[in-house]
Amino acid sequence: MAISIKVDEAVQEWMKKKNRTVITVSLKATRTCCVSAEDVNISYKNPQNNNYLLIQQNSLFIYLAKGLPLKKNELHLSMMGKSVFSSIHIEGLMVQ
Repeated sequence: MAISIKVDEAVQEWMKKKNRTVITVSLKATRTCCVSAEDVNISYKNPQNNNYLLIQQNSLFIYLAKGLPLKKNELHLSMMGKSVFSSIHIEGLMVQ
C-alpha cells in the first residue's frame, strides 16, 4: 500500500536553509514513573538499518520506519515554532 506524503513549502525551504536533504521518522519509547508511551522521533541522518521505507519527494529523502501506525496512508509534514525554535511537525500518525 502506497503512502502519500505532503511536504509543505516551508519544510522544503527550512531543510534547504539547513543544508539537509534527509528526514528519518521513527517512534521512540518514552517512559515515566508509571506510564510508557511512544513518541515521534525525527532525525536528519540516514537510518542505521534497512527497516525503513524510502520516499523521495523533490530534493528530500524521507525514511519512514516500517510499521509506523498511520491514521490513513497519508502523512503531512509542516513547520511549527518560530525562529530558532522551528521544527518539523508530522500529522497522520497514531501515537499514544
